[in-house]
Amino acid sequence: MAKDAIICALDIGSHTFRTVIAQKRKGNDKLSIIGLGEVASSGVRRGVLVDVEQAVGPLRESVELAEQASGYKVKSAYVSLSGSHISSRYAKGVISVSRADLEISQEDIERVIMQAQSISMPPNKETLYALAKEYIVDGEPGVQDPLGMHGQRLEASTLVIEGSTSMVRAVSKCMELLDVDIDGLVLAPVAAARAVLSRRQKELGAVCLDIGGGTSELAAFEEGSMIHTAVLPVGAAHITNDIAIGLRIDVDLAEVIKQKYGVCNPAAINKKELISISLPDGSETLENVSRREVAEIIEARMDELFELVEKELKKISRQALFPAGVVLSGGGARMNGITEFCKDRLKLPAHVGVPEGVDGIIDQIASPEYATAIGLCLWGNDALEQNGTSGMFPFMGAAGRASGSFLKRWLREFRP
Repeated sequence: MAKDAIICALDIGSHTFRTVIAQKRKGNDKLSIIGLGEVASSGVRRGVLVDVEQAVGPLRESVELAEQASGYKVKSAYVSLSGSHISSRYAKGVISVSRADLEISQEDIERVIMQAQSISMPPNKETLYALAKEYIVDGEPGVQDPLGMHGQRLEASTLVIEGSTSMVRAVSKCMELLDVDIDGLVLAPVAAARAVLSRRQKELGAVCLDIGGGTSELAAFEEGSMIHTAVLPVGAAHITNDIAIGLRIDVDLAEVIKQKYGVCNPAAINKKELISISLPDGSETLENVSRREVAEIIEARMDELFELVEKELKKISRQALFPAGVVLSGGGARMNGITEFCKDRLKLPAHVGVPEGVDGIIDQIASPEYATAIGLCLWGNDALEQNGTSGMFPFMGAAGRASGSFLKRWLREFRP
């Protein structure tokens, strides 16, 4: 890059809207985070933007806070995409190489990716993009980038990501009302993984589990490529609701108890330990409640979450088979004892990840809940370094160049 670049990110979460502004300075390998805005979310349910009008106000406030902190105006941004409407499947494309000299061109790569995702779907679903796991040239597997190679037949084994047309339109409409152009739509778990997983971890095999407010999302990697992604309908907010119902208290007080006294393992708590706590405004007080009872409530919901994670890993026959283990991110990853709980339930190494590869206001963002927002900025930086400009969706390698151009054309159909 010839000059400093500004990269903006909008993380549309179920619990919090986050805007991050980053600067890539010439001669600095790391992104500098120079602006952050956080506001309680509205109009989002289980990761899905369900009420655009309700969401615009808090999102605008988040953007304005980041602008004030950084001194820069947000004109375009990378935006997170989440929700149970997103699904993935494997597909294979096969084409004949078009050139007379049999050299594989970028056009051939785009054609084989498009061919892999060209299947009929319900009218309310769209193919978002396709990520090539590997290419096969004249029967030889394991090719990562076939551009410039020679062969008669080109195949691509791809992971195709699909989502709801109406949900993506809602995000596009929201950004239009904010007067912010979309540089890229990035799956929330993929963005989180970009911030907390190293290249070596992805090569060895690792899972990023991002525990948000309304949902939890996972992205599994092997040999450097994403092999599976899923959105699970259980998040940290469900634990808060369980505590509120179980103890018959206000949700706000339940959230305070979860953050201050919550732990995943009831056996680690003395049976005689009691909790007495009040809301800061004194509107509600809880006295002499067993902390172990709170832990048992939390354990039940965490058991449900990790059972769902295990089911997803079984779908791809990879349960307990990721050498680099599980990296936990999102606000729910701050729960006491969650690392040991994850190790026990999934039989894998585990640790809590924090965003890496950035500097600047580190004291504010060195926490797992910022993984998605920081990951969006890192994706934007990847696009700048690879293309010199921010593409619609930045992927690594030849598959990314094909799918990025496809998504540009696809999203334009949603603009009024």
